[in-house]
Amino acid sequence: MSVESFIAAMPKVELYVQLEGAYPKETLAFIAEQNDVPLKVKHYDQILRSLDNPDYARIDDLMRNISQWIQQPEDLTRVVYDLGVSLAKQNVRYAEVGICPLYFLDQGITFEQFLSAINDGRDRVERAWRVRMAWILHIPVNDPRRAEDVLRWATSTSARKGGVVGFGVIGPEIASSLEDFERVLKTAQKKDIPRVVQAGNTPEAVQLIVEHLAPERLIGSGVGAEQSDASRMVSEQKVTYDVAITGTLKSGLISRIEDHPVRQMLDDGLQVCVGTGLPALFQTSLTNEYGALIRQLNFSVGEIQTLCLNAVRASFQEEGAKESMQAEFEAEFTRLRLEHQVTLETTQ
Repeated sequence: MSVESFIAAMPKVELYVQLEGAYPKETLAFIAEQNDVPLKVKHYDQILRSLDNPDYARIDDLMRNISQWIQQPEDLTRVVYDLGVSLAKQNVRYAEVGICPLYFLDQGITFEQFLSAINDGRDRVERAWRVRMAWILHIPVNDPRRAEDVLRWATSTSARKGGVVGFGVIGPEIASSLEDFERVLKTAQKKDIPRVVQAGNTPEAVQLIVEHLAPERLIGSGVGAEQSDASRMVSEQKVTYDVAITGTLKSGLISRIEDHPVRQMLDDGLQVCVGTGLPALFQTSLTNEYGALIRQLNFSVGEIQTLCLNAVRASFQEEGAKESMQAEFEAEFTRLRLEHQVTLETTQ
């Protein structure tokens, strides 16, 4: 028994995972073959090979392109189910999955078909693996004209009944496009739907996004958020920051894991969670992310538990469900520490 076995066994919540960055390569290739994509898409083989070593500077374009290979509702059901199985294998009990509906509706799928398909996958996962999944509908930053459409879908009665719990804006350079999204996010706030925004990588960008877009959660690298003014604003506004450690490294924002600012963010009093972002494209998992904190940043078991419980509290579940989950997790942590012979102070 060890810290690593404890992390593998501990219950988890995943709040920062984007479906379009989570397709298993084998599943995507199978779906593409079924839809005759190799015959229709120029450089198909090259794009498929690139999934093993993506150009992270163009990762958003890659996600949009490969999502166009998913053309039938049953394709969506399949990739949702595969994600759910991956989460179950890591003992993730609940996940809020980001998804860009425009990528799929542009293939001719209606919103009703889209919602039915992802919930078919979700329901199969819950029945077979007891993993609960909810949805955050995202609008890419480079498609602001359709933000109101996505918000309308996210706040519809069918979406609320169909597990949609939030609305978000994702992509690089959001701070330079504030005027494109300020109004729609204020409308989202009035409609009482939780808001998630991908943060920039400078203190100035983080401050502008928090001040003008008023998100409840930030997602991204965390770079820039540890600087004093940005950190103070995030803390004062009680915004949760969900960081992807491996993604920050692979995107070239840090040169090694040890340079990630997550420790400073916690020391500054920020409520921090850890996610995977794009697990297939970043070639990581939530278990791996927690393991990296132990191995390379000298986090203790107690600190890992704190990060996990932060995710429970920051989720968009009903308050009663969060309280019940927190109590359940705390009891299980106690049992697992004894079983795996670790203490709250144990590090690698």
